Amino acid sequence: MRTDVKSRAAKPWRSLCAAAALLGLLLCAYSALRAEEQPMAQPDGMVAHCFDGDTFKLRDRRVVRLAGIDSPELGRGGTIPQYYAREAKAELERLTRGQQVSLYSAGVSDRDRHGRLVADVRLADGQSLNDLMVASGAAFFYPHRDLGPEFQERLRELQAEAIHERRGLWAHLLELPLAQETYVGNRGSLRFFPVNCPEARHIKPRNRVHFGTLMDAFLAGYAPARVCLFWPDAK
Repeated sequence: MRTDVKSRAAKPWRSLCAAAALLGLLLCAYSALRAEEQPMAQPDGMVAHCFDGDTFKLRDRRVVRLAGIDSPELGRGGTIPQYYAREAKAELERLTRGQQVSLYSAGVSDRDRHGRLVADVRLADGQSLNDLMVASGAAFFYPHRDLGPEFQERLRELQAEAIHERRGLWAHLLELPLAQETYVGNRGSLRFFPVNCPEARHIKPRNRVHFGTLMDAFLAGYAPARVCLFWPDAK
């Protein structure tokens, strides 16, 4: 009898905890949604140098990371550049050459763990650099829990269009044998791995999702995990 009483007494607390957790998630999503399309408390700046296809430095030395996107990595420290890394950097340089840019919030946090500003970057004509890089196939969508849902959906749709049109990096990447291999995604992180990656074994069953091809994973809005990276080297 005591066990039954304790069990009945515990149920309201469990319900309260579940409700509190759900409320926290909703508040986080609401905050991210309200933050979208809002100028950051940062002055405009002139682009001085592009590090790669997703990060640049302004003339006043502020470093800006384009929110919600990622581009292939340039070789550093003797490593070989990844496929389309040079082209991605060249595209960002072309778009920003002589340009003054404005920084807009893309979610909850305006800085990453490296101290870089993370923004939806707008050109003088109002176009989003983030959009342009994804739409041209020079970068891919990189989802993150701190980014606003509408902002992320915008990038995902632009990526789907670039994939179907085989723009930029998609023209070659999706023709390689690795594009026909199977991949495993993590619903919690929205990252995907080659099916034989040891790290993929640690994904909880409820978070595990299987993709029949590489294109399926990208179209679903998942991004490559940093481990067991399959990305080909530059030609």
